Amino acid sequence: MKIRFFVVMVLIIFMVPACTQEGPVVPVPVELTRDHACSVCGMIIVDFPGAKAQIHYRNGKVDYFCSTMDMFVFYNQPDRPVNIAEIFVNDMGKEDWNHPHSHWIDAQKAYYVYGGDVMVSMGEALVPFSSSKDAGTYIEQHGGRVVTFAEVTMKMLRPDAHD
Repeated sequence: MKIRFFVVMVLIIFMVPACTQEGPVVPVPVELTRDHACSVCGMIIVDFPGAKAQIHYRNGKVDYFCSTMDMFVFYNQPDRPVNIAEIFVNDMGKEDWNHPHSHWIDAQKAYYVYGGDVMVSMGEALVPFSSSKDAGTYIEQHGGRVVTFAEVTMKMLRPDAHD
């Protein structure tokens, strides 16, 4: 009887904490307002056209960006934070270029159009799409080429700094 009681108590001791622990928090994109300023340049994000970005951290902190260009400049720094949980960008195949506000997608899975004739607040655009077809349609209209998240380098972002 004592052994059975002991076994039950041990199981309870290990099961109660396991049942009460919360799983990892999955970040959800934030809808941007005039209260959000760019973490790189300090500009009010919604005042400018083009795709926006946000980096969510495991501790709940969020950095916001007025363009994907600024997000990549921030992300590609040697001292960037290592506790990144998720990065979101607008899917410009579904957004209004002048007023993007939703259609957030995983930045690391997006197709980006680099180059072409479209500029954003801080320079050349990196226009994100969830589908390669939408990226191709954009290229037909504006030029450029498709790159992945991992292919974006500081040299692409600031070519004059690398001459």
